[in-house]
This record gives sequence, C-alpha cells and structure tokens, in this order.
Amino acid sequence: MLALASLIPLAAFGGLVAYLLVQHQRESLSEAAQSRALTFLTAVDSELDSETSALRALAAVPSLSDGDLAYFRRIAADVLKSQPNWLRITVSSPAGAIVLSVPETTRAASGRAELEGGLAGTVSAAPLPVGDVSFDPDFSRWVFPVHVPVRRGGNLNYVLSATVAAAAMNDIIAAQRLPGDWGAVIIDRNNRFVARNWDAEKFIGQLASPSLRAALAKSPHGWFQGRTVEGKEVYSPYWRSEKTGWAISMGYPTSADGAEASRVAWLLGVGLLLALAVALLLARMISGRIAEPIASLAGATDAIARGVAPELAKRTDIEEVRKLEGAMLSAAEAVRERKTLLEREKHALESADRAKDEFLAMLSHELRNPLAALTSAAHVLKIADPASRAASEARRVVERQTKQMTRLVGDLLDISRITLGRLTLDLDRLDLGEAVARLVNTWNASGRFERHRVALDTKPAWVDADRARIEQIAANLLDNALKFTPSGKAITIGVGVEGGEAVLRVADEGAGIAPGDAERVFELFVSGDRAGAGLGIGLALVKRLAELHGGSVSVQSAGTGAGTVFVVRLPAAAAPANVDAAPLARRAIASRAVLIVEDNDDARRMLEAALALEGHVVRSAANGKSGLALADQTRPDVALIDIGLPDIDGYEVARHLRAKHNGRRISLVAVTGFGQPEDQQRAIDAGFDAHIVKPVNPERLKQVLAELA
Repeated sequence: MLALASLIPLAAFGGLVAYLLVQHQRESLSEAAQSRALTFLTAVDSELDSETSALRALAAVPSLSDGDLAYFRRIAADVLKSQPNWLRITVSSPAGAIVLSVPETTRAASGRAELEGGLAGTVSAAPLPVGDVSFDPDFSRWVFPVHVPVRRGGNLNYVLSATVAAAAMNDIIAAQRLPGDWGAVIIDRNNRFVARNWDAEKFIGQLASPSLRAALAKSPHGWFQGRTVEGKEVYSPYWRSEKTGWAISMGYPTSADGAEASRVAWLLGVGLLLALAVALLLARMISGRIAEPIASLAGATDAIARGVAPELAKRTDIEEVRKLEGAMLSAAEAVRERKTLLEREKHALESADRAKDEFLAMLSHELRNPLAALTSAAHVLKIADPASRAASEARRVVERQTKQMTRLVGDLLDISRITLGRLTLDLDRLDLGEAVARLVNTWNASGRFERHRVALDTKPAWVDADRARIEQIAANLLDNALKFTPSGKAITIGVGVEGGEAVLRVADEGAGIAPGDAERVFELFVSGDRAGAGLGIGLALVKRLAELHGGSVSVQSAGTGAGTVFVVRLPAAAAPANVDAAPLARRAIASRAVLIVEDNDDARRMLEAALALEGHVVRSAANGKSGLALADQTRPDVALIDIGLPDIDGYEVARHLRAKHNGRRISLVAVTGFGQPEDQQRAIDAGFDAHIVKPVNPERLKQVLAELA
C-alpha cells in the first residue's frame, strides 16, 4: 500500500510530462522541418545562382559585346559541352529577336525569344532572372530559362539565355536525403511544379495543390496542414525565394503525431508497471538494511588490524551504527597512513643511499678519464721533441682536460656554495642575447660545434644579472645539448622577450627524456636514464642559478629519441638609454634603394615610412608581378619580399629576380610569418639572403641591412 501511495502521484505527473513531451516533440519537429526547408531553399537558390553565374561568365566574353557572333558561337558550343544541364544557348536582341542559337532548333528558327514581359524587363526584374518551367518540343523535355544582359557603354546590346533541363533540380531534392514518407517539391513563380520526389514525371508543369497555393498567397514562408495533389494529409513547411520568385515545400504525414503519442503512452504504462514491481521488491528488502551494517562492522576489525581498508556493507540511516562506522573508518585510515609513511621514508632512505653510491662511482669515473689523459700527455711531453706534432697535441690535451676538470670542480663548489647560502651575485644591466651570442661565437671558433648544425637567433633582451653566472647557465645548457645530440643533428639557440620576461631557449634533436624524468633532471646528482649523462650537476646548477636571479627553468620532451627543449626565463629589464640593442645596428648604414613587396597595406606603408625615416629610398608594390615590374624600373639594392602574396608567392618572385638580375647583385630578404627552420631553409634555397619573421622588429631589420651592406 505504501508503494502504491507513492506511485499514484508519480503516475499522474508522468502522464502530464508525457503530454508535454508530445507537444514539445511536435513543436521540435515543426521547427526542424522549417529549418530543413530553409536549407532546401538555400540549395535551390545556390543551384540557380550557379547556373546564372556560369551564364554571366559566358556573357563577359569580349567577342559577344563586340558583336563577333561567329567567334562567340564556337565559344558557346564549348561551354554547352561543359554544362550537363544546359540544352541550348541563345543570344537575343532587346526586342526579343533571336540572333544566335547553339544548337539551331525549331524554336530558334522561329526567330523570337519567348520571354515574359519583354527581354529588357526580364533581365532587370530580379537579382537572378530565372524564368518559369515549360515543355520544349525541340528536346521533348521540361525546361526553364536563365537570362543575363550583355551591355556595352551602359546600353543593353543583347540578352544571353540558357535553356536548362528541369530534371536537374531533382538532384537537389535527392541531396536532401529525406525520409521515405516525406515529400519535397520545387515550384516556379506561376506555382507550377519544376521538380518533385513523388510521381515527378506525372505532375511536372502542373499547378501545385490548392492548399500550398493558398499558403503562398498569404505569406512567403510558413507552415500549414493540408493535402498534396495526390490527396495525402501532410504537415508542410514552405518558403518562397526573394532572389528568384521560385518556392519550395516539404511535407510529412500527419500520422507521425499519432504514432508518437501512442509510443509515449505505451512507454509510460510499461514504465509504471516496472516501477511498481521494483517498489514492492525494495519494500520487502528494506528490513535487511538494519542487521547487515552491524554484522559488517564486526567483521571489519580484522582488516583494520592488518592495516587494510575494511569492506563495509551499505551505509545505514541508524544514527548509532553510523557513528560507530565512522569511528572505525577513521581508525583504519590512521593505521593505513602510518604504514604508508613508514614505507615512504624507507624508500627515500634507500633512494638517497643509492644516489650517493651512484654519484661516488660517477665522480670517480669522471675524474679518472681526464687524469688518464693528463698522465699520458705528461709522458709524451717528457719523451717527445717539444716542437714535434705529438708534443703539440699533448699540450692541447692538457689544456682541454684541465679546463674540463676545472669546470667540474667549479660546478661542485658552486653547488656547495648555493646549498650553504654563500653564493653572491655581481648584478649588472646586460643584454642576454649579446652574452649568449658571444659565448656561442667563442665555442664555434674553438670547434666545439663542428659535429653539429647549430642555429642562433638572438634578439635584445636586457636583464639585471651576473654576467659570469649567465654565461655559466648558457654553457651548461649548450654542453648538455652537445652531449646528448648525435653528430649531424641540429641544435637551436634562441633569445628574446616573451610576456615581460627574457627567455633563453636551447632545443636539440638528441636523445630526449623518458616520460616521468622531465622534472627529475634538475635534481642534484640525478641524470636520468641516459647513457653518458655525467654527474647530474650541470642542470641542477642551471636551476639554482636561474632561481637566484628570480627566474625559472623548464624542460619539454616528447619522449626518448624526440629531442629536448630547455627554457630559462629571467625578469626582463629596460634597455639602457645610451646603449643600442644590436651591435651591428650601431654602424652607420648608407642610404640604400629598397623595394618592398607586401600585400598588406598597413604593414607595407609603416615599413616604408620606417625605412624612409632611416634615410633610405623606398618603393613598394602590393603583389608579386607589380614588384617584378618595379624592380626592372628602379633597380633596387635591397628587396624586402613577403612570402604570401596574392598572385605569385615570394619564392617565385625571388627566383625571377635572381634569374633576371644575375649580373647585378640584389640583396633579397624574405619577410614572412613562418619562422621554422624548414621555412628558413626554403627561403635560402629560393635565393633569399636573409629571413625575417613577422612582425618585423626595427632593430632586427637594421641589423640585417647592416649585414647585407
């Protein structure tokens, strides 16, 4: 009885919800059908617009406006072959006389174009001058015409028309993929069928149903319940096009509403019976919920003693049992946390002991290698002629290995000083890009990059930092990249300003970092699972030094073998007022003739103004062909060429300039938004001398012009 008393109100509420659901379903179906009908109309308008556009393109042929109809006939014949839905192309005078027909037909021989309201009125009556459906005896098919005017000097010379097969519109109906019991029709301005998916051949050219014509007479679009020409009861959304005057309509059976209501009522009845059965079953089982929790708590004590989570029955509503259950669960959680803490501490001690042993073994290895080399070099110096090649090589070995050991010991001492808080910084305002570039140039001159492809891209980035420590950070990152990057692979060094921070980025194509090791590589004496990784001091020192400067360091890697990217971020500072950002820009650059080829008007004008203020003679063009012509006229010293031009791309412009001005050197600079290494290489292959990434930095541009000079 309690279950029944609970379900009766729910059943009443369910009936109300079912009624509202059916009403909502009907409204949703109506909205969906009208939306689908609008999509259908858009497809029809697009098809007619396509036919009209093709005819306008043919009307633009100069021979037609010039009156060369013999030549135009050949063009029209070729176009007719390419338009599968066109049956005839005709050219008529404004008065309606046919002056040309492709092909020649009986209607064309009559010498009159059948256009309602006169040709001049037809072609200006609407944005898309599309005629009505009619039966063409020449082709024994239902057709409709499309007309466009042919004007010259503001006067109407001819009207160009295309006779289109009405059957072409059946494909648009088929493309709507309507359900099998749905109908769709296309009618012309006179409300006659142009296409239909129900008994199409039988009704084409006939008037639409009275209910549809009455609805169209009231409103250009809407929804009504009526009958088809076959007598079927349907709900119909309809639209009449503002572009062509044609209309479409769709219809689905009115029986769909009844079926939906029956289905909802059946589901409601079955659901009510099932709910009643479940309610009775639960009412019988509910008494068991009182005893089960108590028995479960009694059996949970053994699990708590073992330090594992007890398995309890369902939670109960009895307050006393619930309090006891909460206390036992808290005790079990405390025991489990204590056991986990002990295990974690044991694991940490074991890891620290293992790391200490690995560090001592690696330190012994790292020191033994240079000591062995120094011992051998000392022996060679002892017995060899001081002027011999062997002695010279031995001296280089001594110098190289001494520097290596000095750096190793220095890193160890720095780590110790940082740990003890005794390391101080000698801060000064410096350009991070200049400091890194100087280090890279020094290493390059010493031959340290001879086995790798190294790319350097630095921009001014001022910081308050200790120059020696900044160079130490960069050196450790470069040394790490060289160590783990195979010969022939690339290393990319970049410096710039991002979001108010000076950023040093070192990317390599080396061994990468295994998943899970990305953060551990900065830990002291941890080198990750990589062969030849060393003591694990260099990257730890980079992290400590970056943090001392108020910055940070991070690493990214897609996994083993996928390379790594180390990024150091430091607080940026303002550039000194009396120091230029780029050394090359400090050199005076003579006035040069500069050509700019850029399709963006604002970018082109601003770049032209900036160069003119620097004293250069600047000319500009908005596309590639104009730029080539301007280059022939002005013979510039430098050409700044955008890659993405509207006619021919910048690569093609560069090739043309190189081929045409081979005897006279023009400096070419690619200006583009693509800055990947492969983009730079493609620019060089196309003949460019330099590559600048948009937006163009004025200092970078001055530097490039200075280098090219």
